Amino acid sequence: MTNGVTVTATEIARIAGVGPAAVSNWRRRYAEFPTPVGGTAASPQFSLPEVVDWLEAHGRPVHLSPVDEVWRAMDALRDPGRPGGILAAVGFRLLGEEPPRHSGRMKADTGDLPMDLGVHVDALGDRLGAAEAFEALLSRWTEAHARQVEVTPAPVASLMCALSGSVDGTAPDFVLDPACGTGGLLLQAAENGAVSLLGQEVQPDLAEVADVRLRLHGHHDVTVATGDSLLENAHDAARVRSVVCNLPFGQRDWGRSKLGYDTRWTYGLPPKGEPELAWVQHALAHLDGGGSAVFLMPAAAAARPSGRRIRAELVRRGALRAVVALPSGSASTHSLGTHLWITQPSNEPSSPDVLFVDAEPLAEAALKNRAASTDWKAVHTTVTEAWRRFRTGAELDPAVSSAVPVIELLDQEVDITPARHVRTDPGETFDPTQLEEDRTRWRRTLAGLTDVLPTVREVPAADPQVLVSLEDLTRSGALRMWRGSSAREAPDGVEARVPLLSLIDGQPRTPPGRWTYATETERIREGDVLVFAGSPQGARPADPQEYGAAAGQSITVLRPERDLLDSWFLAGALTGGPGVGRSGSSTGTTGRPSRLDPGRVFLPVREPAQQQRIGRAFRDIARLDELLDEAAEHGRRVARRLADALAAGLADPIDDDRRG
Repeated sequence: MTNGVTVTATEIARIAGVGPAAVSNWRRRYAEFPTPVGGTAASPQFSLPEVVDWLEAHGRPVHLSPVDEVWRAMDALRDPGRPGGILAAVGFRLLGEEPPRHSGRMKADTGDLPMDLGVHVDALGDRLGAAEAFEALLSRWTEAHARQVEVTPAPVASLMCALSGSVDGTAPDFVLDPACGTGGLLLQAAENGAVSLLGQEVQPDLAEVADVRLRLHGHHDVTVATGDSLLENAHDAARVRSVVCNLPFGQRDWGRSKLGYDTRWTYGLPPKGEPELAWVQHALAHLDGGGSAVFLMPAAAAARPSGRRIRAELVRRGALRAVVALPSGSASTHSLGTHLWITQPSNEPSSPDVLFVDAEPLAEAALKNRAASTDWKAVHTTVTEAWRRFRTGAELDPAVSSAVPVIELLDQEVDITPARHVRTDPGETFDPTQLEEDRTRWRRTLAGLTDVLPTVREVPAADPQVLVSLEDLTRSGALRMWRGSSAREAPDGVEARVPLLSLIDGQPRTPPGRWTYATETERIREGDVLVFAGSPQGARPADPQEYGAAAGQSITVLRPERDLLDSWFLAGALTGGPGVGRSGSSTGTTGRPSRLDPGRVFLPVREPAQQQRIGRAFRDIARLDELLDEAAEHGRRVARRLADALAAGLADPIDDDRRG
């Protein structure tokens, strides 16, 4: 283990198989817990060897998956000047190509990976598949650099690309992202059917990451250039059918002094404090006559006084077609809210109206239904349906959407904030009765946390437990196990399309349009346990929305005989305990670790009735995690709603001496 490797508190939680709150608790309770060796007060970094030593000394299991091991070795080689350089070099290795001599920018600046790291990267690629291995490492990298690099969340990227298509749902074939980052939006566009992909990214290492990522997923008509798109437009002559872009956030100097007479400013020269309006016009200049652009924007851009004149021109000339308010927290760096702007190049309004959609009520509805997080499927369906109805002239749902005449928007403010136009009754923004209901539910949720936590008793030390391997369970017929695969064609004469469950950005998803063939017995069903990226520490029972799908690469399915083996007991026992220490990957003749080896993963032997009792406890622990997420989300929404009411003058605080 490399001595210089550091980990965050979140990574410690993953290694220890606990929630983040447990790590915070350890830091408070144990004076000997390792002290930070770097990072910031808000995001400290700890020495990995010290953390592992502490966990082992306190009898805590240590879960270092193959992905963790490779990531640790990569992290030890990081270059602060090129944070994505080592990730790009790994991508080229997985792609089977020699990187450019500047790629990776490691300390020796050779562009090549150290031999031992290269061997481990090859092994991980063999284990998971090159694309899935890269996605798993990219997920780790993104987590480590969350404060420096904005990554468009997968549900938001899916929605943006869906809105860029035609009325009949046809995806654009030629797509540009002028600030593409790690390529998430372009990858989503390709999954939706785009053939030609253009990107540009100011950070050279991220441009390489995006290029390699897209090609690892099998998309080869790709050109990702390096440079600032506003100052050094590498695709100046390109005219595309669609632009999708998560605009750079917080730019203080976007080059206004050098671009005063640029031909792109057909709607007006953007003020220095309005970089988003420069990016919008840059994208519009790249669209062909029938194209459209979808931007992820900070909510403030809809109402800032300095941008009023350009907003008015976009509205007056029909370039701004729709504004969508996303649920709060949809993008990490936009803490004050995010909007989607849908635009098209035009000199005359093709429609006398602008569509406004406010998706925040959908998030509030999910909260009332005790959902742990935003129902992105509902958000996606509601927004895309409103956009389709608007373009076809059909009636809109007034609860979440409104078509506002252009003339009504051209007032002194030109405020295009959706909440202002969808919910016209100010009283709807603050309901004292609702606030009291929120308080009651908040107290009930907090009180319920202790009820969910299972009650346990200490078991006296006894003889070593009797263990059984997954391999023996498979041989005995108590368990069936198979590994997922990439998409495959159905046999001749068979018409069957099954959703393919894949790991994307480290999360299991069934993206629209990704289908495969699978027999009935190969499709995920109730009671199946899923293992991700070959690591048993990530095992869990399948969710209902995953039933009927086929497992993709890097996903292993365990199907227990219900009378012999309880699913929750199986999943919970795999995440920790005596069998985990033996579950390391086996090594073949090549010296490379294989995928999950059923001969080296063990479970304690328990009677069915005892399994069910333990399984219920594991299920309660999983429910506790969900309730903690729900409580945090609920608290944020209540606080935001109350702050909005105070800011709007609709509520007044009452001094309460009891609070001290």
